[in-house]
Amino acid sequence: MNPRIERGLTVGRAIVTEIRAEKITFLAGSIAYHAFVSLLPLLFLLLAAISATGSRSLEEGFITLIEAVLTPGAQQLLVTELQTAGGSTGVTIVGGLVLVWGTLRIFRGLDTAFSDIYETETANTFGDQLSDGLIVLVTFAVAIVTAVVVRSVVPLGDDGLLAWTLSRAVLVAGLAVTFFPMYYIFPDTNVGVVEVFPGTLFAAVGLVTFETLFTLYAQSGDKSVVGGILVLLTWLYFSGLVVLLGAVVNAVLSNRSADVSIEPVVGGVRPAHDRERPTRHEVADSLTELKRLFDTDEDVVVSVGDQSVTLPPPQRYETDTESSRLGLVDGTVRLELRWSTRDTADVDRAAASDPVE
Repeated sequence: MNPRIERGLTVGRAIVTEIRAEKITFLAGSIAYHAFVSLLPLLFLLLAAISATGSRSLEEGFITLIEAVLTPGAQQLLVTELQTAGGSTGVTIVGGLVLVWGTLRIFRGLDTAFSDIYETETANTFGDQLSDGLIVLVTFAVAIVTAVVVRSVVPLGDDGLLAWTLSRAVLVAGLAVTFFPMYYIFPDTNVGVVEVFPGTLFAAVGLVTFETLFTLYAQSGDKSVVGGILVLLTWLYFSGLVVLLGAVVNAVLSNRSADVSIEPVVGGVRPAHDRERPTRHEVADSLTELKRLFDTDEDVVVSVGDQSVTLPPPQRYETDTESSRLGLVDGTVRLELRWSTRDTADVDRAAASDPVE
């Protein structure tokens, strides 16, 4: 099998194993519930913060964004409440208290998932939980504000395919930058900066994709309040699932989970059984020398520890020391030896034909 295909299958199996081992789908449901509980007070606070800037266009853009990603039934419930809440200080205070509770609940779910995925044993104090919870809050707030700004600059779907595609690309970039601190800090281990890029990009692309599909559905979806809430919960569930899958991708590609053991694709740690590996050039030089020795037509002796096996010279040998163009096969070189053997029946016939002295 092609080494690149084999490598891809190995990584894919490791990701599936990690998803099953950590029950990612179950954790996504918990995160979706707590996100739904804190959604309305969070929107209240964001609207109050945007209104405090005095920018009417941003405020209208925020309301338009909420309407765009909600079904008509959910709009009737949430958007109406947002518009009637206005600048009510009492609602803002109550919403803030509920928001803190909801944010901590969301963080606990994310913290549990990230810790399980990365198999970290570092204990989180209340101060750590509070600071990380604030990161979640700021991350979500920045993501929404980014979406509002993008919609105000490049209206989605109003100016043709080019504007729509550009807005999608800008949203992906904005979400990737927004989510980077979460994927870098939450694992509670010394991850490298490069290690968190794959999962961050995966989450950004996944969320924008789901938001696009959700928007298309919302334009012709269920107009009832109950139907709108159910669809909103479904969207929150898949959003939480995408975020957790991003953490799984990072942990597997860097081989930082105890549930899998593969050669890391980006940064990370090598498998526990792996020794210090030679460079590609060192192995290539050794294979070149080995090829010269094969041409001498001498027996081949393979030694492992204090044991050895003697083989006849191979009839055919191939080496592959070319670098991977895609960078997915990290430093892999290949040596293939082949021997031609006689059939057992031929050996028996040859022995039977020998004269007996």
